[in-house]
Amino acid sequence: MKKALFVAMAMTLGSSLAAPFVYPASWTTNKPSEVQTGGTLRTVNLQDFKTLNPFVSSESPNLPDSLTAGSFLTQDPVTDEFIPYMAEKYTQSADKRTFTFTIRKGMKWSDGKPITADDWITSYTIHSDKNVGSNIYDYMSINNQPIKVTKVDADTVRVVFPKADVTALEWVSGILYPEPTHVFMPVYKSKGADGIKNMWTISTDPKDIVTSGSFMLDRYQRGERAILKKNPYFGEWNKDSAGKPLPYLDGVQINIVADANAQLTQFLAGNIDVYSPGDRDKLAQVKAAMDAKKINGVLIPNASARASSDFVVFNLDDSATYKTKLFSNPKFRQAFSMIVNRDAMVDLTLGGLGAPTYTGVYPVYKDWVASGVDKYKFNPAGAIKLLNELGFTKKGPDGVLVDKNGNKLEFTLITNAENTRRQGFAKIIQDEAKKIGMKVNTSFIAFNQMTTMLDAKDNFGRRNFDAILIGLTGGGKVFPVSGPSVIECSGLGEGGNLHMFNQSNKCRFPFETQTINLYWKGRAEFNLAARKAIANQMQKIEAEQQPYVQLAAQTVHFAWTARTQGELPRAAVNSLNASTLYGPRILDLTWIKR
Repeated sequence: MKKALFVAMAMTLGSSLAAPFVYPASWTTNKPSEVQTGGTLRTVNLQDFKTLNPFVSSESPNLPDSLTAGSFLTQDPVTDEFIPYMAEKYTQSADKRTFTFTIRKGMKWSDGKPITADDWITSYTIHSDKNVGSNIYDYMSINNQPIKVTKVDADTVRVVFPKADVTALEWVSGILYPEPTHVFMPVYKSKGADGIKNMWTISTDPKDIVTSGSFMLDRYQRGERAILKKNPYFGEWNKDSAGKPLPYLDGVQINIVADANAQLTQFLAGNIDVYSPGDRDKLAQVKAAMDAKKINGVLIPNASARASSDFVVFNLDDSATYKTKLFSNPKFRQAFSMIVNRDAMVDLTLGGLGAPTYTGVYPVYKDWVASGVDKYKFNPAGAIKLLNELGFTKKGPDGVLVDKNGNKLEFTLITNAENTRRQGFAKIIQDEAKKIGMKVNTSFIAFNQMTTMLDAKDNFGRRNFDAILIGLTGGGKVFPVSGPSVIECSGLGEGGNLHMFNQSNKCRFPFETQTINLYWKGRAEFNLAARKAIANQMQKIEAEQQPYVQLAAQTVHFAWTARTQGELPRAAVNSLNASTLYGPRILDLTWIKR
């Protein structure tokens, strides 16, 4: 799902002139009378942003998600309930398939034009065009049957699911955001998908970017920073509990830094206001700085397990190369899983502040993690046995296993240069692999280059990589397994399909079809116990087939400077919600103490 993830904050929330959305007092530790308006919140991003276009954005975090208000509903960070937001009210049919939303009156885009039902129709129409390459294309249908979004009148939108869907409220709150019809539809009608794909590049003049959220882009300096300024119309329909317009801040400054170490340096130097230490060492450095009074701020260690994990994905494309044939054999992936020392990753790289992972269900959803999914946990002897069965019984002079045809057991593992955690994981894999005669070369490249490599194909339809260490974050809570963009085979093949191991646009392996069928069965199951049983089946397939060799998940820690105010109540900060949705604060209720 799309989420505004820079500084681990929530999607901005809001309301209308005639009936503004009022932020409950329970969403902040501060009383409105204590708040100072103005000021700039300072944060970081670990790489340059790729695009300003909401229809082609695929990386996380990204600027389009950070500039949107949200959608019909939002989730209360304290109670976890779905409540009307850009819709002032809604109804649900008795068969749970049809939702009718009455749009909140008085909402405006950052250029002053009204936000109407047409803007959801525009968003739906363009995201549903496969040729556009939207990252949420696969979310526009249920088991190949389209979710229908129609305009009833200028203030009313109807969403009809082809069948009752347990994740429906998550869908209408976190998938389909409105996009400005007056900006995108003329281009779409005249130039089609190609016209849309060429709009709003990272070099587009910020004055031409129209947003619904609390902030709009003021300027972007590649390699340096993005500066966001207050959307003058947002406060007309978004109020705090005392009726004061939101947001409190004048702006947000997002510094672009080279890697996670530079991010820590920025916080220790007092150049940014919010920070989430990624391992024990960084956590210890922040604590030491606060204990020594070098930083005046707040640190909350071990707030929750993080709703994310890292994994290795192999290129299983249907090609005649030796490597892709090897990678496509589940015995190889099982053997690889057994040289992954997850406990060492948690201890050495995360400093003990994390947990091994074996499926795409994050450890934070502990009640959903199936038993017995660690069948291929760290076991070098077991890995050697499987590799022997694959024909790797001898080592060459360099100590690397070879098969009878002289093919070396050697490949390159790529991960992003900005992420020191993933580099640490890659080094552990490399060291353990060497011990059994598997040669794993490592390559650290820019994140944007790596994500492009996942999708890019040559003239013969082949992708040019062996294995990539990457991760996913976020997702739903009602059925917390990988979503359709991850499990569906018939994705886009470019520009956002997250079925990373196979992008041939067809299912190559029986387990893919099994997983897809179980997923849609789970989405239609309203009985919690039955839904968990389906999730267990999916995890057992994943654990056996290892399409994504899961590694480890972090514990989340939050830190912020004393000038940064307006956090959620501590119980909410330490909850599953903070880990999965919001972080420690709602951006629009954040303020700077001066």
